[in-house]
Parts: sequence; C-alpha cells; structure tokens
Amino acid sequence: MSLTPARIRASILPVVLVAGLFGASGVAAAEDPAVDQAAATVAGSGVLAAQGDGHARLAGSYVLTGSLEGGKLEIRGIDRWSTIRVTGWIAKTRLADGTLIYRFGDRTGHYWIAGRSLVTTIESDAMRFSAAGHGRATLRGIGTYWVNGHGPFPWSDPGAESDF
Repeated sequence: MSLTPARIRASILPVVLVAGLFGASGVAAAEDPAVDQAAATVAGSGVLAAQGDGHARLAGSYVLTGSLEGGKLEIRGIDRWSTIRVTGWIAKTRLADGTLIYRFGDRTGHYWIAGRSLVTTIESDAMRFSAAGHGRATLRGIGTYWVNGHGPFPWSDPGAESDF
C-alpha cells in the first residue's frame, strides 16, 4: 500500500481536530430563546458528552464517537477530508448530495465521525456519544449531557408538537 497525499491527509485530519481542542476556549451551555425551550442547545468549542432518548443534532467541525440502540444516524456535509466509520447498521442509503443515512432497526450500532462542516443527526431510544471540536448541538428528548466536564445537565421532553 503506497502513501498517497490523500491517504496522508485523511490520516492527519482526526489528529489535527483532536489536538486543536486542547487550546480551545470553554463552551457556554445556554438555552437559546429563539429555539423551543424544550431543547437543550450547546455552542462553542470543547467537549460534549451526552446520553439519552430522543434526537441529537450536531453541526460543526468535530470528532464524534458513540453508540446507539436502534434508530437512525444521518451525516451531511461529507467531503474528502471526512472520516466515517459506522458498524451494526442494517440499511445504508447514500443520497445524491452525498448524505449518508444509516438505519439500525433494533440493533446496536457504533460510530466514529470526523470532519469539518458536518451535520450529524442521531435518532434513538438509547444513545451515548462524545463530541470534541467546534460547533453547535441541539438535544431533544430525555437524557443528560456534560460540557467540558461540567454537568450533568438535563435534556427536557419536547412534547408531541416539536420538530427537529
């Protein structure tokens, strides 16, 4: 196997993303008044860890790793610098714009996602994840999250009329 410039760049990206976090500023966890009060929203740089039942949407540049018990994982904004590893899925769909959708049924899945300008949506009755990088996360459902080691903070139940 020869080392092409593309392989070298692909192997360096996750290291650069993680290394950049050590000099990152703190993340402020705050409710955004423009967003439905039933959603927990976190924005900034640092580390976010969460577990719960519901929907999680992460947008930005990050390394995301986690697991889910059944449900769906959707990844948008994938480019040649992105690294996506997903196991346990029962159906995988690639849309024309490059978006990947993984469906897990009632199976356990694991994922490792790294890249810039990504949008990842997780929908599951039981999810756990940790994200390191810069961006914005919206959590809807019931669960807890930690920001840069502070927490746990609760997610709240969005009710029947919330959209994601």
